[in-house]
Amino acid sequence: MAGNKVDDPHSGGDRQAGAGASGVELQHWRALAAEREAALRLLAGRPLVRMALGLDRRLAPAGRRVHSWYSRGQTGLRHGQLSSMAIGSRFLRGRRSAALATEMARLKEPETGPSVSVVVIDDGRDGSWRMATGLTMEVVVVGDAASPGGDNGDVRVVAGAQEITAALAQGASEATGDVLCFAPWPMQAVAPGWLAHLAGAIGGDVVAATPTMVHPARRGWQVTEYDQLVRSEGFDLVLEPSGVPSVLARRAGAEVDVQRPPTPVDAAPLHCLVVDRRAYLAAGGLLSTGDDDAAAVDLCVRLRSRGGSIVHVPTAVVYDQRPVASRDALHCPIDPRSRGWREVVDRHGSSLMHSARSEPDPRAQRWVITTAVPSARVAARWGDWHLAQGLAEALRRLGQDVVVQTHDQADSLAARSRDIHLVIHGLASVRRTPGQRHILWVVSHPESFDLDTCDAADLILVASARFAEDLRARSNTPVEVVLQGTDPERFQRRPSVPEHEHPVTVVAKTRNVRRRVVVDALAAGIRPAIYGSGWRHLVDPALVVADHVDNDVLPVVYSSAGVVLNDHWDTMRSWGFVSNRIFDVLACGVPIISDRLPEIQELFGAAVPTYETSADLGDLVRKALADPDAARLRAEGGRQIVLAHHTFDHRAQQIVEMVERHGIGINAR
Repeated sequence: MAGNKVDDPHSGGDRQAGAGASGVELQHWRALAAEREAALRLLAGRPLVRMALGLDRRLAPAGRRVHSWYSRGQTGLRHGQLSSMAIGSRFLRGRRSAALATEMARLKEPETGPSVSVVVIDDGRDGSWRMATGLTMEVVVVGDAASPGGDNGDVRVVAGAQEITAALAQGASEATGDVLCFAPWPMQAVAPGWLAHLAGAIGGDVVAATPTMVHPARRGWQVTEYDQLVRSEGFDLVLEPSGVPSVLARRAGAEVDVQRPPTPVDAAPLHCLVVDRRAYLAAGGLLSTGDDDAAAVDLCVRLRSRGGSIVHVPTAVVYDQRPVASRDALHCPIDPRSRGWREVVDRHGSSLMHSARSEPDPRAQRWVITTAVPSARVAARWGDWHLAQGLAEALRRLGQDVVVQTHDQADSLAARSRDIHLVIHGLASVRRTPGQRHILWVVSHPESFDLDTCDAADLILVASARFAEDLRARSNTPVEVVLQGTDPERFQRRPSVPEHEHPVTVVAKTRNVRRRVVVDALAAGIRPAIYGSGWRHLVDPALVVADHVDNDVLPVVYSSAGVVLNDHWDTMRSWGFVSNRIFDVLACGVPIISDRLPEIQELFGAAVPTYETSADLGDLVRKALADPDAARLRAEGGRQIVLAHHTFDHRAQQIVEMVERHGIGINAR
């Protein structure tokens, strides 16, 4: 992402250290990308690979034909399922028709209502718009067809786009009525006056109305088990068990009942939707999504966000002639996997669901925590993953609903529809979703953090007071200090295990660089036991105990050590980011020695000895090993500090309070 890089405010050695760390961090990942590209180029140059690529090109048309046949087969199968499930309902058609006629006979003539503009698509395919009585009405036909004519108001033809919602939006922009009625598909009213009933419902906070949409008596493979029953009385917005929002057709399959009063609904289909024109324009009008019902839901969400309400009017009854794609579509009119629905979720985020909630519980906010971990396959090896899991458990103890995901899931619909997106900053950015609160927690990689990323967020959390102060001077986004922490249920004193008993232990990845603490230890004549990847070609392989340690085993490794050594990447040290390892090791009550960082003394005092030179490190290690009781006593003091101030429960409480204080909770929308 482009933006102004956050510069190190220090001079001299610190600035050079920052630049060095930036090179180490970024070059590591760039080198991996370069290696992959080189491998691909090498493969592409090999004869067998060229042959395979050529064969793939020649077979591509056949593959497309097979896919087309498969798609047609799937469509036929879905239609067959619809028809077969409708066999029993064929014998009920007479009773259903009689019941529908009885309901229509109970309707009263509508009263005179506001002026209406009916926006239809390019035809005179049917004259159902003429059936609106008691109204001043114009018909806006979008397209190139000749005027359909008529004797019930003005009829005009305007040029419009080919895509349905874009064409209707063009027609609406030319309309002059107080109320708009969208008719993208041929209409067939079950009884006269349906439009007058709908238009008459507009007023006060009611800015849109939808009729009872009824399945007609279809024929052939288009027949359904719900023919002559309700197709929808508006839409309900619901959450699937997976967390993805979806739409359900209200009272789908029920018999028509015209005696009920108008009822608020979450949203409505576009066909025959009636909208107050001023409210429509204020909300921004119809936006194209490639799916007309998805576009209608999008409009309804925006209308509701402005304080309007959408109602179902039982006395307005219209046949919906559109075919049904599958049996699932009888209840779920919008495919939650479709591009149109993804655009709606992506555009509105969690506000899509909050438009359907009447009284949100301030303690029931739905969080998603996105880590820098590239995929679930490698999650167990990433410290950020375990940090996120620990924070999530603490947030759940506060009554929050939290899921944790890897970076490749950041754009999932389930993630985009949650209330708060907490991103643990890494080398790759995560874009924000409109309608969703966006929080960044910077626990590492300050050298890759830019102002565009900062300004796009609602709140920035930083694991360094020094870095937070610098950001506050550069961005209008609120910045708060939230240090790293630990999970004391996981990291606590464990029985020592012989295979992990070492006088001096280092747990650290190399990223192809000899870490400072290892270099200094070796220079001081200390041979640490090393746990971590990438060391075998940098040090005596005999020092490397394991290339990886499971997070569940780490407390045992720490508890079995005489003393644990720690250091910081240069940019982390120059910006004052205290390593999470210090919190974890102290929670186990184990002595730890680290490179010098002023913030360590501010947090832990003498509990964590720090060094500057290799000679200093050697003296501190020998002193700790010579008097283990005194070293353990100091570590115990550090453990008490951690338990009192630096657990994930403390961090979760801090974050929840900050969310409320900065007005970014769900009740502040």
